[in-house]
Amino acid sequence: MSEDPTSIVVDYCRGLFARIEEFFVRATGQSASEFATVDTFGQMIHTRARDIAPRGEAAFTWLDTEVRSWVAKRGNKAFSAARQLGGMKLVLGASSRFLGSELNSVTTASLYSDTVLISDPVMPWLERHRTEERFQHVLVLQAAHTLLHLKPLVDADLPYPAIVVFPSWEKLLEEHDQETQVGISRLVADVCAHHLGEPLSTMEEVIDYSNRNPERFCRAVDRAHLFVAPGGDVNGPLADAMERYKTEMQTWRSHEWNAQFQELPQHLQILNGILERLSPFYHFLENAQEFSGDPLMCIEQHVHYFRLLSETWSARLEAMGILQSKTKMLADSVGSRRLEWLGGVPMEMVVALRLEKENEVFRHRLTQAIERLHCAQFPDIERVTAEVCHEIDSMVGDHVRDLRRIRRKYAKVHGQTAALAIGAAVAALMPALAPFLGSTVPFALAVKYGHDKVTELTERRALARSLVGVLAAAREQTRK
Repeated sequence: MSEDPTSIVVDYCRGLFARIEEFFVRATGQSASEFATVDTFGQMIHTRARDIAPRGEAAFTWLDTEVRSWVAKRGNKAFSAARQLGGMKLVLGASSRFLGSELNSVTTASLYSDTVLISDPVMPWLERHRTEERFQHVLVLQAAHTLLHLKPLVDADLPYPAIVVFPSWEKLLEEHDQETQVGISRLVADVCAHHLGEPLSTMEEVIDYSNRNPERFCRAVDRAHLFVAPGGDVNGPLADAMERYKTEMQTWRSHEWNAQFQELPQHLQILNGILERLSPFYHFLENAQEFSGDPLMCIEQHVHYFRLLSETWSARLEAMGILQSKTKMLADSVGSRRLEWLGGVPMEMVVALRLEKENEVFRHRLTQAIERLHCAQFPDIERVTAEVCHEIDSMVGDHVRDLRRIRRKYAKVHGQTAALAIGAAVAALMPALAPFLGSTVPFALAVKYGHDKVTELTERRALARSLVGVLAAAREQTRK
């Protein structure tokens, strides 16, 4: 009898996370949660560099052996099993890093999706020696630290896996697989050809064209915003994007890489930046198609590049089923800046909600909100986002009204109990009535008040732990 795909995937992910967690403890002497928050990781690394350095070499050697072995033994089987998972699946991609933005995006998506599939952010550092990276040990440690914040979701006994971290072998494929190399070349060439208005089909042709027409190439890139630096403005001028890109590279890339980069003419520096931004999309789209999932993008720059690809490859993406699906529209709208506070829901609460299948309830309400729009409006993400925000506001409004109702209800009950207590106290002062009251009346009233108060707190606690209660708390926290 064949194994259950869900069991295969869960066992693989738990084994992977256990190894990544042990690596982190070996390297730092602490668990990820004890070491730092996602926001303070860089500061803590800087502060404790001398303590971590002596442990680091042995920890990285252990990681290379253990994780490489685990992926080699179980990776292919887990990948195949993940393809068989049903439900609403979102595939995170467009970046080789897993940082705070990616974590918030996965946290948010876990509130309404069935499964979020994440390309393993640790394994690419083991696939080949990344000589171009200046702080490769720090970056792999950071990827492990951020990823481990999802471990409660992996370890929880959920009806189906909330997240799946799968091996994609991206770096190996880019270096050794001809089909991948040709595919990336074609993707970049197609985007450039569309916006340059030239019949270009390979990277070689793009390079040749830019060499022959450097000024025209740069003007076209600037006009279409084909290059956006990491963290940069998607509508900013090319000159600003390149300045930001060079600053980033001087910080994070090796001296050798920067020396070679500086020798390139400006138009080839720009083309290199475009290649770096678009290459991850080849794997991203391929993975989305493999898993029959919808793309999940966590930052504005990725959405911008997906839009450029959509303009170029609209027919192809539509055939792949990932261009205008309702699921993608839902993911795009919930991932907008207006709803970024959803990423602040504590992981333990995400686990609790998933155990109660509240994610399905949330998705149903959001999908209903989207369906109220005419299908012709689906490409207008602002309209979809507005409708989704309205629905969430309505849900939180219901929660606030329920909380007020509970408070009013028990304020009245407590008031009645207090009135009885006052009446009993007055009566006790009257000699004629005192023998009939006895000493048990005040005690009984105290018991009644205590029981009512416990009941009130129980109802309020249950409301707080509901889906809308969690959402209301998360939104309120961002407003402080």
